[in-house]
Amino acid sequence: MNNQLLNDHRDERGFVVNPFEHLADTGSISNCHAFSMEPGSTRGGHAHSSRNEQVLVLAGTIEVEYNNFTTTLTAAAPSILTIHKQVKHTFRNSSNYPAVVLCWSSERDEE
Repeated sequence: MNNQLLNDHRDERGFVVNPFEHLADTGSISNCHAFSMEPGSTRGGHAHSSRNEQVLVLAGTIEVEYNNFTTTLTAAAPSILTIHKQVKHTFRNSSNYPAVVLCWSSERDEE
């Protein structure tokens, strides 16, 4: 796993972050999608057999469970979590507020 902190731009209107600007190699980006998570909800519970998945939280906070480990991602401190291919993962919103998540897949290799 790789969790890369991003340099976001914030002012009274909110924040702007370009997830692709911070990547050294974008590889073959595909399947870019956003989803919302209501409080108490879960998504995922699967692994991708042939591609990495990158995750960026745009609003709220979620927990990502993988390999008997849990990490927290939040829009308050934007970062990109790379989930390597063949790693089972689950997203969970344990907060009292909705979350919005952007995910995309790629074939790039990461250490």
